[in-house]
Amino acid sequence: MERRIKYGRTLVLLLIAGLLLYRYFYSGAETPFRAHTTSIPVSAADLIRLSDKNEALFNQEYLYKVLSVRGIIRNVKKNRNGVIVLLEGQHTLSEVVSCSLDTLYTPHPELQPGDSCIIRGNCAGRLRDIILLQCIVEK
Repeated sequence: MERRIKYGRTLVLLLIAGLLLYRYFYSGAETPFRAHTTSIPVSAADLIRLSDKNEALFNQEYLYKVLSVRGIIRNVKKNRNGVIVLLEGQHTLSEVVSCSLDTLYTPHPELQPGDSCIIRGNCAGRLRDIILLQCIVEK
């Protein structure tokens, strides 16, 4: 009889410990997912200028954040992965913001080089160009 009570207490303690662990891992820090509806407005020229001038400040302010970049379209490329729009910053060939349009997004047919537009996307950093991913054309 004493043995059954011992096993019963052990089982109840393990059950309580399991429930506490479940609560800690699965329901303790639940927050509903919210899509990013706000973005940081910036021009393509200012974005390029800041990344050239102070890379640490650029990373702190814009890296992995949603940006609304205003600029003039230099080129529109279509490849097998989707459509890439290049926004020019200054008049130097190497200074562009590369915007990769979302694959679920159908671009406006009126996107032509020389047009002014605003593109919203996630800033992924800079290699040679500043890279925006999952972009949509706002205007």
